[in-house]
Amino acid sequence: MTTIIPRTVDDLTPEWCSAALERKITSVAASPLGVGVGLVGQLFRLELAGPDGTETLIAKLAAPTDDGRFVATVLNMYGREVGFYTELSARTHIGHPRCAYAAHDPDTQDTVLLIEDVSSRGRMLDQIAGVSLAEARPAIRCLARLHAAFWDDASLADLPFLKRLCDDPYPGAVAFAYDTAWPRVQEFFPDLMTERVKTFGDSYSAKIPALFAKLSEPPAVLAHGDWRLDNLFVTPAGEVIAVDWQLVDRSVGPRDLAYFVTESVNVTDDADFEAALDLYLADLAEFGVTPDRDWASEMYRYGTLLGFVYPVVAAGALTIEDPRHMELTRVMLVRCLRAMDALDVYSLPL
Repeated sequence: MTTIIPRTVDDLTPEWCSAALERKITSVAASPLGVGVGLVGQLFRLELAGPDGTETLIAKLAAPTDDGRFVATVLNMYGREVGFYTELSARTHIGHPRCAYAAHDPDTQDTVLLIEDVSSRGRMLDQIAGVSLAEARPAIRCLARLHAAFWDDASLADLPFLKRLCDDPYPGAVAFAYDTAWPRVQEFFPDLMTERVKTFGDSYSAKIPALFAKLSEPPAVLAHGDWRLDNLFVTPAGEVIAVDWQLVDRSVGPRDLAYFVTESVNVTDDADFEAALDLYLADLAEFGVTPDRDWASEMYRYGTLLGFVYPVVAAGALTIEDPRHMELTRVMLVRCLRAMDALDVYSLPL
């Protein structure tokens, strides 16, 4: 098996793919995916042909320059995703892409993943459009199944790539990214900057270490870290397939739920926020996990507070040349601010 990790699409030659997949590949046709959506790497659809027939795979590579891969390197995003596919994916009991090959060099951060093209099995959901709470039901149940498989699992601590949310360098790196991006949020979305939001946002980064620590208290699970509609596919049979495992960590389950509900779901009644938590807890119970509801509700509110950082940091990479990224960031922020009011998270102690 090959030990060379490709850095660019030109390195994905028939010879390299043959060695990686351990079968003869005679031609490779690559087309880029995800241009302009703020990826921290390179993404391609590969059309592979050989004596055994044709196959389509998705190739994920590290960003081609040190500047481009800076954030992913600091947060070990490449190492986390490769670690998920090689060490944990078989234990999740949920839909995810089949991984044909994975390699990561922690010294150079060169990385390659060859994974299933799940677009052939399902349709990608649209976070800008959002879904109703009823339409979100399969994704909530899938998330509960993922968390139940790793609930308070001490063995997760044995995996060096899978740190707690509160472990260095995550809090410091996120606080730095937040401080850099917060002025841009105010510039791009001045109509959303009420005095309360502005005051809260000015003091937010100082809360990050305590917030991350709060959400890392046991019982922890394998958290996806980016459970949102743009990372979910749904098959005709209703199965949810989750992609983009670059932010996996050990933290409390309701944190994932809060991020999903408060930034991907079109809530029509504030009561839907609590209804979503009840659905999640009911699903956990079916999978044999019954946490205290008061604890879950508290972590859900703290998870909503954490959700504020996502659209802010996303704004740090906004450009007027990427209207979808701009609209997605705005939608996430609007939904998040409504949830923060509805769940009264401004008053949470840290």
